[in-house]
Amino acid sequence: MRPEIQRYAQVLLEWNRTINLTGARTLVQIEALIADADALTAASWTGIATVIDIGSGGGLPAVPLAMLMPQVQFTLLEANARKCAFLEHVAGTLGLTNVVVAAGRAEELGHQAQLREQFDRAISRAAARPEVLLELALPFVRTGGELVAQVRPIDPHLLERAADLLGGGAPRLEYPAGGGSALLVVPKVAPTPARFPRRSGLPGRKPLA
Repeated sequence: MRPEIQRYAQVLLEWNRTINLTGARTLVQIEALIADADALTAASWTGIATVIDIGSGGGLPAVPLAMLMPQVQFTLLEANARKCAFLEHVAGTLGLTNVVVAAGRAEELGHQAQLREQFDRAISRAAARPEVLLELALPFVRTGGELVAQVRPIDPHLLERAADLLGGGAPRLEYPAGGGSALLVVPKVAPTPARFPRRSGLPGRKPLA
């Protein structure tokens, strides 16, 4: 593991003692989560310049990816103020000039012109159930971009209606060759209608799928 990624793991462990950033409680467990985040490097990054991490929490998967790909600009979206403070701290500590933090809920920030449909890719790690994540993430993705999220295995056909309503194409699951979490991939084929995302909390209570 690269020294800067080891430093990130140590800072995450230190802050996790007072802020619930992740369920991992030991350095070994955190390093395993970071290794799992590396599965996203299996996706093609050709032409990817701007990425938004939905529900970044402790910075996974975005922070390790930002260290590996300094040419890509990462926006870390997080609603919890204490987690945002951690993300700002870790970006400064590690000198990640390609990382910015967007504080707020996806349901609200997804309607802001400076963020809506501005990203080549949205990423996420277990921020919400897949059928909910589609509504939270796809409004940030430009037409021609995609959502790539680490999820528990799910029948992608169950997500087709939600994806279609949000301007997405056919969802599919990919499994990294080296193991790790399944990747849900949803291409963005049309603009998201202005009514999405719905008001805060509604996507979780009444998923589109």
